[in-house]
Amino acid sequence: MGEDKAERKDVWGKVESLAKTVAGVGAGIGAILIPIYVNDFSQQSQRSGIYMQIMSEREKADTDIRRAMFTTLLEKYLGEFKDEAEYDENVVRKRIMFLDLLNLNFQEYLNAKPLFEDVYGRLERARKKSKTSEEVQTIGSLQDAIIGVAKRVASKQAAMLANIGLKRAFQVSLGGRACIRLYDVRGLQKVVVGNPEAIPIHQSDEGQDCSQSSDNMSSTKEWTGRGFPSIEVQLHEVRADAVRVVVIPYQDFYNNGTFIGSKRDLPIEFEVSYFDLPYMDNTKLFDGSRFALVLSNSASDRAQLNALIFKEEFMSLRDRPLFEEMLRKLQQDHTVS
Repeated sequence: MGEDKAERKDVWGKVESLAKTVAGVGAGIGAILIPIYVNDFSQQSQRSGIYMQIMSEREKADTDIRRAMFTTLLEKYLGEFKDEAEYDENVVRKRIMFLDLLNLNFQEYLNAKPLFEDVYGRLERARKKSKTSEEVQTIGSLQDAIIGVAKRVASKQAAMLANIGLKRAFQVSLGGRACIRLYDVRGLQKVVVGNPEAIPIHQSDEGQDCSQSSDNMSSTKEWTGRGFPSIEVQLHEVRADAVRVVVIPYQDFYNNGTFIGSKRDLPIEFEVSYFDLPYMDNTKLFDGSRFALVLSNSASDRAQLNALIFKEEFMSLRDRPLFEEMLRKLQQDHTVS
């Protein structure tokens, strides 16, 4: 009995000694690691603060420079060009140059469509009053020049939006229509009357509307959730600088990759001119995305356009990617540490 008590006492003594040793070692390790962790956290916070300060100061400096540049250009544009002469070739060429500079530097912030239309309208009125073929030819070349500037800006914006969305090129005849599907159609198909085999869905179909249903369309119970966005474009008028269209949005529904039908939304009628810029001139769809039409070329009986679709949240100020780059760098630094 006495031996058992002695053994238990000896065991508890060893446990107590071990606990004291572990506590001492833990306290020592904690005394070393805690300051290291606190110092590392402080360094990360300091780096983040430095990054934010640099970005803030750089943005402020960039904003100040751009504000001064914008004010100077706009004052030059509106102040130097007087209205005494409706048409002056040199004045018009300067206007075109200033419009080019404005759009190259401020296309994310400025809707220059009214300025383009003002210059083009002046040229059109001057052309109607022209008395010589040489003057008509000169005015025509100036009109082509200002349309060229606008098309270059619109093309640049369209290419940028296509990188974060989707672009469809199509053409439509005067009085006709075209169905443009603003989604990836790879692997999708539809059943057509009189055709025993399903045919692939095309990106766009000239001369067709988007409401055509397939033979295997079944119960509307399958029409669940949101469909895929399509637009039907009807061409009603063609002018030298613009076209008038009616756009009907649709939601396309599929069952196991086979088209079963579409839901039609309310039609929208508007003009699409060479001076429309997709950053500014776009329309919201049912799923929150936005679409824009860009006029590429037009003739007396048809028009070539590009349809763009992109997410609304991607429309932002010019320097947004720099903030994202900074956040990624901070995250990488945190992972490495």
